[in-house]
Amino acid sequence: MTMARLTLTNGKSVVKPFNRIWIVLAVVIVLGLIFGYIIKLDSEGISFKPDQLPIILKKLFSPHRGETWADYFAYIPKLQNVLIMTLEMCYGGTVIGSALAIPTALLSSRNIVKTKWIYGPARFLLNLFRTIPVTVLAVISIGLVGIAGGSTLAGTIAITLFTYGVMAKMLYELIETIDMNCYEAIESTGASHLQAIRFAVLPQIYASFAGYVIYVFEMNVRSSAILSYVGIVSIGTIMRIYEMTDYDKVGGAVILLFGVCVVIQLCSDLARRKLQ
Repeated sequence: MTMARLTLTNGKSVVKPFNRIWIVLAVVIVLGLIFGYIIKLDSEGISFKPDQLPIILKKLFSPHRGETWADYFAYIPKLQNVLIMTLEMCYGGTVIGSALAIPTALLSSRNIVKTKWIYGPARFLLNLFRTIPVTVLAVISIGLVGIAGGSTLAGTIAITLFTYGVMAKMLYELIETIDMNCYEAIESTGASHLQAIRFAVLPQIYASFAGYVIYVFEMNVRSSAILSYVGIVSIGTIMRIYEMTDYDKVGGAVILLFGVCVVIQLCSDLARRKLQ
């Protein structure tokens, strides 16, 4: 592969390195064609009907035949109980999982823990939790406590484990980017590792940690809709019950879920501004 040679104004020549972007682009195109061919083979016999999308959207976000807009929006307040149950489950799981993630994130940070046999297993544990989908965690949780033991408890355990994996991963990556000068200065005074962490590490991650918690809480609220498919009562239960019959009720649940996520996002932006 020939390299372009450039001559500078002082008479010296330098070799311009080959731009690898074209190789990367070619690989991406080839892989795209291969996957497209595989998908085409798998989808034989399946009829795609994009013209049905406007019809489905109309059924979701318009009153049922014979009903008015007042009837459409009157159904949304009836979801209050299941919404509160969903928020309680997500809030509890987010708080507990975030709290458990802090010590694991510290143990996984190479600038805090220098011993490989400590941060290595800690990272392996995080990778293990992060590879398990929240629905599988929910099935495991139901196996532990049973539906009779409370589907809300099973959902809280599943969300706790999911939050733990996500938060610990983000936190230890954040901790590895902090300024360690303050940490080393506090340690040089004879302070313990825990004291150095308390006064040098935690103050640098408070604001980002709060933002992460709110972000994961919003993500848990959205993902809680799928937990209903494994038997856990959530806002998705309404969608599952009426998905094949009353599209307007499913649409009402979607609007409610969207409104909750918007409120959480506004609270997240407000919290970040206050902490900065």
